[in-house]
Amino acid sequence: MSGLGRVAALLGARLRTGPDGGSPIAAMLPLVLVSGVFCALIGGVLAPFPYAISALTLCVASVAIPLLGELGWILRRDAAHEWVAALPVRSFELRLARTAHLLVVLFALALASLVPAAVFLPDGSPGHAFLTLPLLGLGLVSLLASFLLAIQNLLGERAEGLLIGVQTVLVGAVALGVILGVRFLPTLAHLGEDGGGLGGLLLFPPTWFALPFADGAGTRATWWPSLTAGAVGLAVLLALPPAAAPRAVRTPWLAILLTPLRTLATRSWVRREERGIFDLIFDALPREREVVLRTVPMIGIPLAMLAFSSDEGGARSSDLMALLLFTVPIYLPILLTQVATSATPRASWLHRTAPIRPEAVAEGTVKALTLRFLVPLYAVLATVAWARADLATSLRLAPPAFLLSVLVLRRLHSACVFAPPLSVAPSETRFDQDWIGLLGGLALGLAGIALAVSRLVTLPGSIGLAVLLIAIEGITERRRWGPSHSPASEPPSRM
Repeated sequence: MSGLGRVAALLGARLRTGPDGGSPIAAMLPLVLVSGVFCALIGGVLAPFPYAISALTLCVASVAIPLLGELGWILRRDAAHEWVAALPVRSFELRLARTAHLLVVLFALALASLVPAAVFLPDGSPGHAFLTLPLLGLGLVSLLASFLLAIQNLLGERAEGLLIGVQTVLVGAVALGVILGVRFLPTLAHLGEDGGGLGGLLLFPPTWFALPFADGAGTRATWWPSLTAGAVGLAVLLALPPAAAPRAVRTPWLAILLTPLRTLATRSWVRREERGIFDLIFDALPREREVVLRTVPMIGIPLAMLAFSSDEGGARSSDLMALLLFTVPIYLPILLTQVATSATPRASWLHRTAPIRPEAVAEGTVKALTLRFLVPLYAVLATVAWARADLATSLRLAPPAFLLSVLVLRRLHSACVFAPPLSVAPSETRFDQDWIGLLGGLALGLAGIALAVSRLVTLPGSIGLAVLLIAIEGITERRRWGPSHSPASEPPSRM
């Protein structure tokens, strides 16, 4: 077999492997939707040059999210790299096949984001725009991938937390850009007029790739920045080795901070029969890399809402803070679907065969998620509400919002958790489309409650509401277990 044939065989094998069969289709669908909505809004307002900048910016941000998340494996070393290296192929052929695989995935993602942008091109766009916009996007995302690969090679395991933070910011930025992009249309409309209005945007990579759409861009000089940057990206992808596969995600500092609350919970709230599942979820779930990648970046969406409310004041600010705090349960199905996710699902026989009641599994899971995820999240949101508004607003809104989230978490658990904890491979995790209607109704109900609490409930009333929610939580738990089971009647667990 010739060298080209070996590269083709390796490329075919790589395209058939990986999560979900190596297909990027699941990551492409949100890109098509977001890009289509955004470009339909701005296509009739902006000139070709600012339109191209906006479309390419959305493209690179949207592609970065899956590239940092579920598609991040294409940048990392194959788990079977030692076996592959023993094959009768040259190292250059392996590297060429890996780069070709990466380019295929990047091109698919760029097409998903930029074909809708090409459909809504504004009047006056160059004749080549429909074809060149996706190609320019490929060059831009190649530059992005080369940057991410260089960061992972340079920082090693230390890059993991940084990249998760970047992904969180990007999720919020994309949400904020789609929601608020229309507000900045008058400013964007004047970019590049008479060769001016760019300023610092010339340091912004999407601007380099949008220059062929600028006024008077008939010269070859406008193509050099994009061609040079794209060539550099391709060269880096070909030259650098794949990043090392990361180890389990570790957040010991947060576990240490939560130790006093954990001790208090295990003595007064968690039953002895629930303790095993509680400890398993509390300790193991945050160490699952796929769980972290799929849940933590969603925090960017409420933070985007916070940025939206940063210039508001008075009652308007209180309403937005209430929406920020009370609508957190909308994201709980995303967290609950990940409860079953594990990189080592075969070990689930340990608790599958344990003599433990289903009620204990459910209650232990709910309590672990409450302490490990909801408590830190609401601590951050309450601090943010204090900083953006005042302490009284934070104290009035945060406690009832947290307690309501715990109640909603308990109600959603049976609907959204489809398998025992840590028992399913990441590629087999599913999100039921029937939940969309449930989430729509939940969102409307929570928004109504948030506005009602913001406008009608005072600080003393908030204390009374919190007491009522605690009572409802206790009644709900006793109904699940029956009156003969209560944490107070059991000896404290010493596990």
